[in-house]
Formats: sequence, C-alpha cells, structure tokens
Amino acid sequence: MNALGMAANLLLPVVSFAVDGAASEMAAQTLMDGEVTNLPHVTFDHPLYGMHLKAPVFRHTGPIVSISDAPHGRKMCRNQPQHGTHTASLGVGHLVNRSLVQLYECEASGLVKRDVEDVDKQDDGAVCRVFHQTALWAATEADGKGERTIKEGLHGLFVYLFVFGTHSALHTIKLTSLTSHNLRNII
Repeated sequence: MNALGMAANLLLPVVSFAVDGAASEMAAQTLMDGEVTNLPHVTFDHPLYGMHLKAPVFRHTGPIVSISDAPHGRKMCRNQPQHGTHTASLGVGHLVNRSLVQLYECEASGLVKRDVEDVDKQDDGAVCRVFHQTALWAATEADGKGERTIKEGLHGLFVYLFVFGTHSALHTIKLTSLTSHNLRNII
C-alpha cells in the first residue's frame, strides 16, 4: 500500500498492478482487493456466467485493477492445452495438445520437442517459439492459386496462435513500447 500512498500524495493515477499468478502475488492481490477505502468499489456482475468483479477505488489514484502482464498471459495460454483446459472450441476448429504436436511436426514451425512433450511450464523460450509468426506461418500452406490457407485440422490452432500470440504481442507493444505516439494509436 506504500506505493499507492506515494502515488496519491503526488496525484498520480495508478492504472493497474500486474501479477502472474504466483502465490505471493495472489496473496498481495487478495490484500489489495480487501483494502478499505472511503469510496465504493467498482463492481461488475454477470450472474449468467457466475462473474462478480470488484475493484477498490482510492481518492487520488482511482480504481486499482490487478491484471496479468502480457508475457505471463501468453505463458498461461501456452500451458493451457497441456496442463489446463486441454480442449478448446475455437470457431470452426478446436485446440488440444495434439494440435501443438501437429504443429511441431510441420516443417519450419520453429518448435522443438520439449515445447510439446514433457513441457516446462516456465519456459519463456517455448512461449516465444509457440507464439512466433514462424509457427503461425507453419500452420498454413499454399493452395493451388499461390495463396495461403490454413492446413486441414489446424483451424483451431491457427485462431489460438493468432489471437493469443499476435494480438497479445501487439497489446504488449501498445502498452510498453517507447515508440512514437502515432504508432501506439495505430495499433
């Protein structure tokens, strides 16, 4: 809370605190969410989906929202087909761990065996390889007209790589890049 106090004294708005799910960070988030303020919390409820979100609001800094930073978000996304959800329906396709194995078996995917078998959940290199444009490109092939199409059976994987890789990378650039104001607005 010391950081929030200093920000309030300087009238600096705090946008968010980034967390990656480690036990100590989750405990800090729980403490933050329970922090007492003299202003009402910002809340969002969607009973149909069982969602109840609540964020404390402070006088000079505004609401505090704990989020995962983009690199950790990509790491969590990379781990889900192997350790979490195991199956996801994505548009006209699906995503299972075998989808990543199929991608590894594609020539020039950029993946290595440890990216898809007996994986290390903390392997940042694997995250970069899975969500790299090379892997996305390997999920496509040239059709008879010379145009790229998504390989049969990899539609769900393509959506997954595009949304969580490309979109997340653009989001990271937008939030953290020191490039010109105009480039950030384009993205």
